[in-house]
Amino acid sequence: MMRVHFLFSVFLIFAGIAAAQNCADNSTGLIPISDLGNHTFQGFTGGKYPGGSNDIPHDHFIDGEKNAASIRPLDSLGNDAEEGKIGFLILGFSTAAMTGRSFIAVCNTQPVDPQLELIIGAQGGRDINSMTDQQSTYWTSIDSALAEKDITPVQVQLAWISTGDILGWQLDFPEQSLQQSEKYRLMLENVQYYFPNIKMVFLSDRPYAGYIGGENGGPKELAEPTAYYNSWAVKWVIEKQVNNEKGFSTEEIPFIDWGPLLWTDGSVGNKSGYTWLCDDAGKGGIHASSKGRMKEAALLYLFFSNHPYTKNIFSD
Repeated sequence: MMRVHFLFSVFLIFAGIAAAQNCADNSTGLIPISDLGNHTFQGFTGGKYPGGSNDIPHDHFIDGEKNAASIRPLDSLGNDAEEGKIGFLILGFSTAAMTGRSFIAVCNTQPVDPQLELIIGAQGGRDINSMTDQQSTYWTSIDSALAEKDITPVQVQLAWISTGDILGWQLDFPEQSLQQSEKYRLMLENVQYYFPNIKMVFLSDRPYAGYIGGENGGPKELAEPTAYYNSWAVKWVIEKQVNNEKGFSTEEIPFIDWGPLLWTDGSVGNKSGYTWLCDDAGKGGIHASSKGRMKEAALLYLFFSNHPYTKNIFSD
């Protein structure tokens, strides 16, 4: 109940902040995949997991619990250490970086594990295509962010990723989502390579993008329905690991599961009542406003502080 009140307070504080932009496209009429359940979109069954379910499949959940139980403070060489740290890396492009900073601010006011260290590795202007090449400067650029927090790569054990694909926007569904799935695989291989003690990676889709474009600018390549299609890409990547498909098993990439679902149908929202309003998006529609960033940050905190994998780290 305390966390519900906390979330409500965050919304009240930022409710008066508005962004100047075109608010006409405040809904697509598309249904969030978690609300679809056994219903279909263009012939594909919804739900976060196989079979139209929103519940974590049993075997996958057991794997997740085992990985979560193995998380412990590590020293700079990756050894168990009573005074060590638990690195939690935030990855993606600018939207993840901005929300991540607000998330850190929220965590600083809450009773999280004092050995938890949150690091912003997400980078502006660098989508998933910057993350698929193992030699990309995307990965080496994270070194300075780690150094600022006095963290080494072997201390990173958790990651949250929200990203997009600016190159595949002209592809129809399902091709656009399927192409992204392969890019996610390559990105996750790199996460495993650079952070060998990674225990689990949480994947979130993109926020509603109906306010992008028009007179106020914003990259049309990231406008709807590409954000909605990104939800399907994340769904299928996780399903591939659940089904132990080649290239996606936990022997080849880190353990992955859903983070909080960010995509919701604009002002219509989802069945849980989560909406993304025009003033949640900043000018141009791509980046969240101050209100939107805090709204997502609160969503992240509530997710991690209640999830069975992470609640012991994000709560007292």
